[in-house]
Amino acid sequence: MTPFCGESRQLAGAAGVRIREIVAGDEDRIAELLDGLDATSRRRRWFTGAVDVRRAADWAAHPERCSALGLVAFAGEEELVGHAVLVALADGRAEVAFEVAAPWRHHGIAGTLLRRLIEEAAVRGLHEVHAEVLPDNADMLAVLREHGPHTESRAGGVVTVSLRVADEPRRRSGGCGGATAPRPTAVTE
Repeated sequence: MTPFCGESRQLAGAAGVRIREIVAGDEDRIAELLDGLDATSRRRRWFTGAVDVRRAADWAAHPERCSALGLVAFAGEEELVGHAVLVALADGRAEVAFEVAAPWRHHGIAGTLLRRLIEEAAVRGLHEVHAEVLPDNADMLAVLREHGPHTESRAGGVVTVSLRVADEPRRRSGGCGGATAPRPTAVTE
């Protein structure tokens, strides 16, 4: 996994939000975030309201099990307000998925998470990221559509939005300035 360069970004209403890679010990906080999703959000995220939250949190907290990248967004030091994952596929594409706690939606967190996933996809040499989205999930569709040229297809009641990843990925050897540990991204107001 490639460390992130530290950066700050001005986002209205998201003062003090930090984004970093998942580390050991995040599972309980991820479970709290997922457990706090309402029925509509759960259906939109997993296409069913009957998700086993503990199992989903276990999967999300261990992206290394499937060579994936997991990110978390924190408000302050303790409150987990968002989670995102990039899962590379064998064909040079990757699937992305994320969730943001309801009170923190519409503050740029999902877009920042997606941008970080797209950057990592470029570093990994992937050519496309996509997400499968239910048609009534207008927020997710908007975030995806706002991140550059994309294609959309519909099949079986699902919209697949695909985003092209930069052809010339920014390669980072050893992280920024030789750093070896993940650095958080700060989202400040």
